[in-house]
Amino acid sequence: MTIKVATIQMISKNKDYDGNRLRAEKSILDAICQGAELILLPELALAGYLYTDDFWDMAEERKGKTYQWQKSLSETHGVYIGHCLLEKEQSDFYDTFLLTGPGQNQVWTHRKIQAPGHESYLFKGAGINSNVFETPIGKIGVVICFDSAKAHTLSSLINGNAQIVLMAYSYPGLPEYFSKKDRSNWVETYRKAPPIYSKYLQAPVVVSNKTGHFSSPLRMGIANFDARFTGGSSIFDKEGNLLMRLAENQAGVLVSEVSLEKQTGSEKNKLYPKGWLLPYSSKNKILMEIIRALGSIRYRFSKKRRLAAAGYPL
Repeated sequence: MTIKVATIQMISKNKDYDGNRLRAEKSILDAICQGAELILLPELALAGYLYTDDFWDMAEERKGKTYQWQKSLSETHGVYIGHCLLEKEQSDFYDTFLLTGPGQNQVWTHRKIQAPGHESYLFKGAGINSNVFETPIGKIGVVICFDSAKAHTLSSLINGNAQIVLMAYSYPGLPEYFSKKDRSNWVETYRKAPPIYSKYLQAPVVVSNKTGHFSSPLRMGIANFDARFTGGSSIFDKEGNLLMRLAENQAGVLVSEVSLEKQTGSEKNKLYPKGWLLPYSSKNKILMEIIRALGSIRYRFSKKRRLAAAGYPL
């Protein structure tokens, strides 16, 4: 079985939900005009991306306004659309991947397994939860940004026998106060992830990331995270060969036909299901884990978080 898939690379502005939605919809319609049946948006494309508490203002219920918009497009045009929203449920926030299809009850969700680095101050990692969706067009696997770094994510896709993988990113480079070596490792490792997943799973991989400038204050005013999104939205075939890729600074849409044939390769059961998968530098790994640990503690005990989830202004 073959299908036409599309990846969208776009500028996503903070606190500009309506503008982001218009930009996303224009790209979705462009992909549909090119025959796309399965379309991927970047992680948090409509919500934007911040490391400060006012990011909670962009949260919504799972079947809120973003779901209504996305589901309507799926039904109107007969396509499948994948996108991550900042979900609010009771007193918690999650980074939730939402896949909508054209039929009744064709909705699937997966929550980000870990909230990495500075994200851990703002939402809760859901732990291991199903990242393979049984859909009428095949078994669709999902990876949300930094979850790609850990072996348990790939192991879950292998166990679910994913026939295609959608990788949604909000992935900026590192600021210039990091060493050149660590900045290069950060970007190079991001580039290596899709073919690694494709070769292990023997399935096509679709990657969607943002483009443009990214800037956010960090905690306690210690610094400003100032960089550019790394772009590189791309489509790989089931052998890990690059079919198409957008440049870092290029907004646009890529559409390609890929095969969803079920594979039975011998590599599928050779992965140890714990620990780091991708070759980030030791410094980057240690720093990410330290920030994640501190952020998780702050998130757990944050009164602001509970007030924001209850709808009170901060």
